[in-house]
Amino acid sequence: MAIWRVLTWNLHGSADPNLVLVADVIVGYAPDAVALQEVRRSQARSLAKRLGWHHVWARKHHPYSPFVWWRTEGLAIVSPVPLSHVLRTSITPGVSTWTYRHRILLAATITRGHDAIRLYDTHLASDSPDDRIAQARRVADQVGADDAAAPVVAGDLNAPGEVEVIREFATVGLRDPGGEHTNPSISPSQRLDFVLIARTARVVDEHTPHGAQSWHELSDHLPVMLEFEL
Repeated sequence: MAIWRVLTWNLHGSADPNLVLVADVIVGYAPDAVALQEVRRSQARSLAKRLGWHHVWARKHHPYSPFVWWRTEGLAIVSPVPLSHVLRTSITPGVSTWTYRHRILLAATITRGHDAIRLYDTHLASDSPDDRIAQARRVADQVGADDAAAPVVAGDLNAPGEVEVIREFATVGLRDPGGEHTNPSISPSQRLDFVLIARTARVVDEHTPHGAQSWHELSDHLPVMLEFEL
């Protein structure tokens, strides 16, 4: 049996979080992989450099224009071990990358010795349940197409209590092991951030910190760490 630790965190990069403190949090959790949302390329690169880890990044959208490239937001996967078979794809076909409504999927394989997981990082629509369901279905379709031995979906699913969104992932053998509220980080009242694992995986530990001003200063979301056995 192999035990894995996956951390997901919407960093709210536009608020310029303190990456020194963010790195300290990540080190404290000792994850095998971290899925980040709302993170700029420069932030992902700086964070990986500070940790001494590997990373991949994918552009989600330009909040202003491509000419203000340093403000472009995206997703990142960060890990102490090399990342392979990287996939970057849109899950909102036909939607411009100039609008926040554009959504993407970033995936990478994390290999640790003879064991590996396939991590899918995503951030679903914030303003339409129907859009969230459609995007979840596209992510699940990609998981099914990859047919990886140990898929994990992590990210900001923007789906508080929406079983219709989570149900899409059940079609490819993934389940929600449960968790705590994650937003807003100063006083959490809704669960937006998830780590979904295979039905056959056994949860060893799940940790979401209690909300506080100190967490709010880092992001409007709390990190979620899931430890599980395959």
